[in-house]
Order: sequence, then C-alpha cells, then structure tokens
Amino acid sequence: MEPVFASSLSGCTVMTTDGVKIGTIENVTMNVKTGKLEYLRVEPNGQTTGGFNRIEDGMLLVPANRVEAKHDYLLVKPSRH
Repeated sequence: MEPVFASSLSGCTVMTTDGVKIGTIENVTMNVKTGKLEYLRVEPNGQTTGGFNRIEDGMLLVPANRVEAKHDYLLVKPSRH
C-alpha cells in the first residue's frame, strides 16, 4: 500500500474485507518517536464492530496493521477473537 497522510483519513468510511461497513474514522494515534500510525479511532455506525474492541467512549479501536487499502473508503481486515 502506498503511504497515506493521517490527515486524509479523518471522516473516511471504514469497511472490512468482508464488505461490512463498521463506521467512520474519528481520529488516529501514532508513535511520536517513529511517526508510525498505531490505531484508528472509529465512530461505529451501528452494532457491527468487525470484531474490534469498543473503548470507554464507545469508539472502536482498530490497529493500524489491519489496514489493507485506501480507496474512497479504508479497507481493514476484520479482527478474529
């Protein structure tokens, strides 16, 4: 996957590789020393989580290593617990 600026991710729809829309990116977290993206904070659009954990404020926390591609939406591999 080509490099993507974190600023271009805000508001982006997140869909799993199974074709399930799980929400919209609300924010991202990164390692300040390396600049590497760590997590996507996703505002869920319903009860479907794609297997990702909800955090205290109800957002989904998606590890950046689950990202597969960015098109008009962000494609992530669903988490399998």
